[in-house]
Amino acid sequence: MNVDRWVERRLATLAAARDWRPDAASALARLRERDRAYRVRRRRWTWIAVAASLASLSILAIPGRCDVPGSTSCGQPLAGRLWRQVFPKPVEPAARPETAPVATSAAPPAPAPPVTVAEAPQTAAPARRPQHPAPAPAPAVANFKESGSPAAPITIEIYTDYECPACAALYRDFVPTLVAQYVQTGKLKLLHRDLPLPQHQYSRLAARYANAAGRMGQYDLAVKQIFQTQNLWMNDGSVDKQLAQVLAPGVMQKVRALVENDATLDDTVTADVAMATKDAIRQTPTLVVVAKGKRQAIAGIPDFNLLKTYLEQLSK
Repeated sequence: MNVDRWVERRLATLAAARDWRPDAASALARLRERDRAYRVRRRRWTWIAVAASLASLSILAIPGRCDVPGSTSCGQPLAGRLWRQVFPKPVEPAARPETAPVATSAAPPAPAPPVTVAEAPQTAAPARRPQHPAPAPAPAVANFKESGSPAAPITIEIYTDYECPACAALYRDFVPTLVAQYVQTGKLKLLHRDLPLPQHQYSRLAARYANAAGRMGQYDLAVKQIFQTQNLWMNDGSVDKQLAQVLAPGVMQKVRALVENDATLDDTVTADVAMATKDAIRQTPTLVVVAKGKRQAIAGIPDFNLLKTYLEQLSK
């Protein structure tokens, strides 16, 4: 076999036809069209990836609910809870208990004499807060924790804890729309129930201030302010300072007197906690829809459109 001849024949088959003429303009147009289509696809997938990332971040940033009782993840965003589950803190070894010294005598030690006020060291005593005299009976505001028409066919009871971040989000983003569309139109009655959780140090104090303001006819304003300033007072209990920014000085003085001296401010809280036990409430916030003799609990912050459909079905 003549290799050179075979190669020449093969090369001849690769030669272009004699009537072929290159069309540079057509080729360039096709190249530009392919490049344009590629860029369109790349932008589309880029926006899809950005939208997915934003959706994931928004879900991870949602404040967590507050469980009953003793939840340590109350209000922590989903991202924080996942991080703590995947990377838990190392358990530190417990310190070895110190052994008590062995007694050298069988006789019991002599009891220490009681320390009376007169025998206490005369150190500089901290300044005592002056006690306000027992306030005169406040003007009665019947059912200040309720709003709406008493004849409304539907009642929604909202269990909240003043230190619960999800409860603050509920009163900021959900309740105003519910009040505008249903409470003010007479379609339902709203009842605020307090459920202070044991892991929250100042939630009962906040409830006392809200109830005292309710005695003065300022309940809704106080509740709104307490929830809006939650991050400012939940670490040091400065509810008084935050509430004084929205209440008139004379009203605030009466509220302080009630908080310090009126033991009956906790009566509604006690009743609400007992009702939460009957309703088997396990977290805050929780809405209980009362209609036609039935009570339906809805945990968390519901979708407003779904709740609207449910309320319309109950109204039929």
